[in-house]
Amino acid sequence: MTSFVLDSFYVPADKPENARLELRLTNTGSTPLKSFSLAFTSLTRARADAVLENATGFRRVANFHEVSPPENLELTPGGSWNFAFKGLANEARHRLDGPKSGYVTTNGAIADVQCTDLRAPTALITGERKIVSGGSDQEQLHLTPWPQSVEIDSYRDDLSGYALENATPADLAAAAKINALSNRLFPDTPYPFRFQSLPEFLKLDFRLDNTLSDDGYQLDWSSDAVTLSYGAATGRDYGLTTLAQIASGAYRVPGSFRFPANGRIKDEPRFSWRGTHLDVSRHFRGPEDIRRLLDILAWGRMNVFQWHLTDDEGWRIEIKAYPELTSSGSKRGPGSLQVAQLGFASETYAGFYSQEDIQKIVAHAASLNIDVLPEIDIPGHCTAVLTTYPKLADQAEPPESYHSIQGYPNNALNPAMSTTYEFLEKVFAEIAHLFPFDFIHIGGDEVDTKSWLTSPKVQRLMEEQQLQDTMEVQAYFMEKVRTILTKLGKKLAGWDEVSHGGGIDPDGVLLMAWQKQEVTKNLIDEGYEVICTPGQNYYMDMVQASCWMEPGASWAGVSRPEATYAYEPSDGISQERQGLLRGVQACIWCEHMTSNEIFNHMVFPRLYAVAEAGWTLPENKNWQRFAGQSVLFPEL
Repeated sequence: MTSFVLDSFYVPADKPENARLELRLTNTGSTPLKSFSLAFTSLTRARADAVLENATGFRRVANFHEVSPPENLELTPGGSWNFAFKGLANEARHRLDGPKSGYVTTNGAIADVQCTDLRAPTALITGERKIVSGGSDQEQLHLTPWPQSVEIDSYRDDLSGYALENATPADLAAAAKINALSNRLFPDTPYPFRFQSLPEFLKLDFRLDNTLSDDGYQLDWSSDAVTLSYGAATGRDYGLTTLAQIASGAYRVPGSFRFPANGRIKDEPRFSWRGTHLDVSRHFRGPEDIRRLLDILAWGRMNVFQWHLTDDEGWRIEIKAYPELTSSGSKRGPGSLQVAQLGFASETYAGFYSQEDIQKIVAHAASLNIDVLPEIDIPGHCTAVLTTYPKLADQAEPPESYHSIQGYPNNALNPAMSTTYEFLEKVFAEIAHLFPFDFIHIGGDEVDTKSWLTSPKVQRLMEEQQLQDTMEVQAYFMEKVRTILTKLGKKLAGWDEVSHGGGIDPDGVLLMAWQKQEVTKNLIDEGYEVICTPGQNYYMDMVQASCWMEPGASWAGVSRPEATYAYEPSDGISQERQGLLRGVQACIWCEHMTSNEIFNHMVFPRLYAVAEAGWTLPENKNWQRFAGQSVLFPEL
């Protein structure tokens, strides 16, 4: 039972350095508390030079704060300690920006602290909340993403599913696979496919059609049968998934959604890359959750899963050459090398995927026509690495000589040290073995512009290579990493900052354009192949309404579901360069996603809005229809 509660109140100002974070710790237990310290994690961070009011002993590492009360303060049952920070590193915008978790330490013992939502002046509480506005039953098919061509002449209500007759063993296996997918997502819904003739089931015939693309399919309904034509196995799976969605909708919302009686659907994807990224460093999700998410992606016919496996907050993949990366680098909290961050502060928060876990998940993804893109985020975002292996840092570089945008000190691997590349060669060799996909994502984002400038080793490197600044040093680093990947038979993917500092040769390089909407066009103009994933539209951690009470971040603004759906990734790109736009991707960053309930609120229906952007031609999209379908989307 929690015996302490931390309330917080944000007092905005003209600049964050003048703003205040006011806090109140209340003893809700039955025994007095004295000679203690309080630790809490908060995305709204106090500045290093913040003025403490009624508190002492301030320590801060990124989002982790630790303070002590004035000497001899005793917190009796029912009593409270009020204190404040004046001077914040960033402004608060929403209720989850304040303390997420905390604990008090006294005589070596740790006790959990309940942290309530950050309060704010009433002027910031507008009342606007997430709304999926609209929705129409004008279309009687439950389908997301919407096909390229739908011509249905009539519907019927007397069906339960589809019966396979005279199918090949490969057809039977494919139908059984989509049956299993449907059942995992909706166990209360009947299986769509049966393997014997039944009067209430429509006969399903298969036909290989070499005129269709590998991902393409066609469905033709007649009075007693539906024929699935397909170009290759992937197209057959997509056609079966379409049939399963139709059956699921007809069962779950009868009357609104129905089975076709006569007509045709002809379909293939718009883009070859229809991706979803998931950050598991900030908040770890076990193998079962990953498989569930892959099922959700397959239901929406998304085909790439970018797995953000490493970051400052934790290293999440077993590397046999460096076992301490998971025995130590995957942990944070009391007693760990890394302090608590982003929630669950009073416990040792840990988790990683064994190589056996990885192999099983990659195999599951492949069975659903999904490629898994592993991300090892370098050279920045490496606090978990550098706290585990301090020898990878330049020991002559002054501590806290630079900080990342998240507040981590000296968190980038050093490009001037041979040990850096020895480490990466071994790590990427194991990654390349585990993941068959052509690409490995190497991050390359958010390296502070002051990084390495006080490292004597980097200073010598800059002089030798005639490098002018941090970004040129990073470009040098990226070319060396690309050489490592090439030797392993892999191509380099990264965030758009890989192009900075002169960038690297675009040949064979794939970049994710995230910072601004216009970056997609700019990178394509530079000759890079690009995945469009602007934070303003496709970042699932952005709030969906302006009100203080809405969960999420808003550094890129408010991303309402309708605006996510309406965004067109090809705007401004010339016709001759359209081929360099490989596709689109949703990014699920998890700083705020401490529970499945928050995850589902923030991710859906926007994830499927991105799925439809990747699959459906713009002229075939319709927000009213999509909104009406969204009540049936699967969730984590």
